[in-house]
Amino acid sequence: MNAFLIGIAIGFTITISFGPGFMALFQTSLVRGHIAGIVFATGMLLSDLLLVGVCYLGLSELILKGDNRIMGIIAGLILIIMGILSLLRKPQRSIVSIKVPGLYNSFGALFIKGFLINVANPFSLIFWVGIVGFGAKNWGLHNRNFFFLFAGVFLTAFSTDLLKCYLSGLLRKMVASKAIYRINRVMGLVFILIGLFLIYKVQI
Repeated sequence: MNAFLIGIAIGFTITISFGPGFMALFQTSLVRGHIAGIVFATGMLLSDLLLVGVCYLGLSELILKGDNRIMGIIAGLILIIMGILSLLRKPQRSIVSIKVPGLYNSFGALFIKGFLINVANPFSLIFWVGIVGFGAKNWGLHNRNFFFLFAGVFLTAFSTDLLKCYLSGLLRKMVASKAIYRINRVMGLVFILIGLFLIYKVQI
């Protein structure tokens, strides 16, 4: 399958994940308006790019010194663990917020909050390690398809975050609904299937 299309699919998986980032983005857009939400989403995007860069450099070293099969198994196990956690996670009803003293009401503060909401979440790094490992195993870290994969991921994720900013009023109903639980379960199954496929592929 085309790497860019796979990236789009992963991007949609990210955008339907009702975790701390989604809740904080929803709160910001609802209370401060869509411009503030866009600033917040930009901070989240930058933090994700930084985490992917860290994973990329780390896995480059691992690939040069280690066994690709081991890396593939580790990446697959990480995705499976993320899937299990998504299946077990209950819908969140509270808004997660990171306060930055002295700057809370500025756009700069919103950008920093958006940046920190992912960096402060340990599962963000684990998630990106799994995705970088998936791309590295299938195409290699220096193949153009690897970069097409992440172009699809970030284009889709950021575009849908911008859409959330404009539709935050409608999203209020979704946050309190049982649909969150069902979506998390579907997302968890997708992670598990990708992880199992990755482990299977490195064995053949």
